[in-house]
Parts: sequence; C-alpha cells; structure tokens
Amino acid sequence: MKFSKAFGNSYDFFMFFLEKFFLKTRRARLISALKGNLLEIGVGTGVNFKFYSKEVKLRGIEPSPHMFVRAEKRKSLLYFPDRFTLHNIGCGYPEMENLVENETYDAIICTLVLCTIPEPEIAIENFYKWLKPGGKLVLIEHIKSHNHKFANFQNKLNPMWEKFAEGCQLNRSTDVLLENSGFNLLQKKSFNIIIPFFEAEYIKPKNQQ
Repeated sequence: MKFSKAFGNSYDFFMFFLEKFFLKTRRARLISALKGNLLEIGVGTGVNFKFYSKEVKLRGIEPSPHMFVRAEKRKSLLYFPDRFTLHNIGCGYPEMENLVENETYDAIICTLVLCTIPEPEIAIENFYKWLKPGGKLVLIEHIKSHNHKFANFQNKLNPMWEKFAEGCQLNRSTDVLLENSGFNLLQKKSFNIIIPFFEAEYIKPKNQQ
C-alpha cells in the first residue's frame, strides 16, 4: 500500500477535536492501568504513548513511514523512551513472524486500527496467539451500525471514505468479529461520534481447551 505524506502529516490536526473531546479520556482509562510486556498495533503518530505507565515495556508497529516519523518524535519526548521499541511495519507483513513470538505479551492495544488492517480476522487470530494466557486485548474502534438504515449509509459512503482515509473501512463489524474469536469479554462501552464506536477489553482464557 502507498501511504500519503499529506495524510500522515495532517492526521493529528484532522483528529484534534475528536481526540480532545471524545477519545482522550477513553484512551487514558484503557491504557494507563496496563502493565508488563505490551504490543501496540498501529501506533500512528504515537497519541497513546503518554498514557502508558513507566513500568511497561512496549513494542509498537506502524506501516505508514510518515506517521512513523511523528511517532518516533513523540517517543523521544518521553521520560522513559528506552522502554519503547518501534518498527515501521504492518500487522500482516511477513516480518511480523520474526518479530513476534507466540504467548509473549501481557496486553495488545488496538485503537482505531482494525478498521484499516486488510484481513482483520487473521489479525485477531494472531493477537490471540501472541498474547499470554490471561493477556488482554484492548480496543477503541468505530464499527458498522446495528441500525439497518444507518448501516446502509455507511456502506454507500465507504468507497469514497476508504480512498480519503488510506484504506479505513467505515462499515467494518469489528465487534461481531470478536464475538467468535475465542476471547472472553471483560467490559465494553458503546458510544457515538456521528458513527458508532466501542471501547472494550477482552481476555485470552488462562485455561484453554
């Protein structure tokens, strides 16, 4: 995929209002309590970095070279940048097989990412493999509406939206994908910012069948 420099450089400006008034508090609530060895999928420009505690060890991946540069700058301003390791690759890239071992992570973080990953079902399967038993999957994602009329509106808008937003799918049913993923739901909150969103925590069962 070709990544737009203009999109990467303008992303924070485009998201400023949403982050300040809707997402910042939710990110902080989900991320600040995490501990241990963490993997963040699609760090973007690094907006989550300030919410991690100093006890964590974080590995982050980001496929867009333009967003990656901005994430590296945010990392350099942290009090503990040595605890963060960033890689300019994507979730479905072959390099991930050498980078991530099974049952390695205490938590995996996805915020506004699963809408863009080309094969979300495979990504979720990998998250399950990469997490330790008892590990958490933490999410904030926009989703396809459960209201039929609004879902149709999302379907019609999606072809134009995905071109503007570098492959982001406005009508992806991520919440439904996770229902049959093997994860157990710990908590979930739904909210709307014109389109429906949800924030959630899932756990990989300790006693697997």
